[in-house]
Amino acid sequence: MPVNEFFPRHYLAIEGHRLYPFTIEAKPLFDRYVRLIQAPLSDYTFANNIIWLSQKSGFYQIIEDCFCLFSLNGNCLTMLLPPLGHRENQARALERCFEIMDGYNPSPYLSEVQFVYRDFLNMLGVSDETSSPWLIERSLPDYIYRTEDLIELKGNAYKTKRSEINQFRRAHPDHHMEVLGPQHWDGIRELINTWLKNRLQYLTGDAIADFFYTVEQERQAVERALAHYDTLGLTGLALIIGGRLEGFTFGERIMTDRDGQVSPEAGCRERPSDVGNVLVEKTNFAIPGSAQYLFREYAKTFRDCTFINVGDDLGLENLRRVKMSYRPALFGDKVSVKHNLIGA
Repeated sequence: MPVNEFFPRHYLAIEGHRLYPFTIEAKPLFDRYVRLIQAPLSDYTFANNIIWLSQKSGFYQIIEDCFCLFSLNGNCLTMLLPPLGHRENQARALERCFEIMDGYNPSPYLSEVQFVYRDFLNMLGVSDETSSPWLIERSLPDYIYRTEDLIELKGNAYKTKRSEINQFRRAHPDHHMEVLGPQHWDGIRELINTWLKNRLQYLTGDAIADFFYTVEQERQAVERALAHYDTLGLTGLALIIGGRLEGFTFGERIMTDRDGQVSPEAGCRERPSDVGNVLVEKTNFAIPGSAQYLFREYAKTFRDCTFINVGDDLGLENLRRVKMSYRPALFGDKVSVKHNLIGA
């Protein structure tokens, strides 16, 4: 299918380029190019980008035969990912993307490429964080686990997890799991509202405003996911207790090449094969052990995947502790890239 067939009539004109809205219709084009990258990172899927763009405006263009994804937030234009395409085209595409960002932004210091996988730096010839002409800043890494570890929960390291799951099962013998589908959408919305009310009881002062902002971002992301659930190829589970939805989760599989492998330098410190990607998980935290039980049951649906990626910790200490408690096997390294303007 010719690339032009994907391009809508409306666009943002910057520096002689037409940047087109990043909508659900762009999925086939995005998928075509992201397959060339093979990064086992949560950021490198269409679903992850489209659902979390609710607070920003996403735009894209094919530049030097690379898919270039931009984010417009107020008066600042950045890139959510490096140019996606064949290695020999990426450096030229990157330079042109910076020309576009610099042409729009009030200062070139605002131009930035986020969530860059490690092998992209090798392509640029960057070997450390101070290499000219680029400024490199480490981003929060993804937490990646061996699927078998999350299913089996063997050894002393997972003793507490096993205990929490067993207590949950004894306390709620009427629980069961269901494959997530449209019949659960209203229950999901109700659970999010219940979760919000329960959490507000423990917050005071400025923390409330920050909490509402974060929750609203997540709520909109969930709504986008539900609206395009089948088109995005998502799969999930619903935790039902006493006929009521008390937990849900959904995710996807990160694309792999024909051999079922990803690039060894794509962003992990080891070479994983197929990777499950958990996008959202929510349970009624007033029900002890429900989160641990749902997470393990969902891991079982990725039994054919060697690893499971659960994304980063958002810089939140509590979330970091929870994700570390599951003993990650790998960390998916990411950086941001800017032009080194010192002395320029």
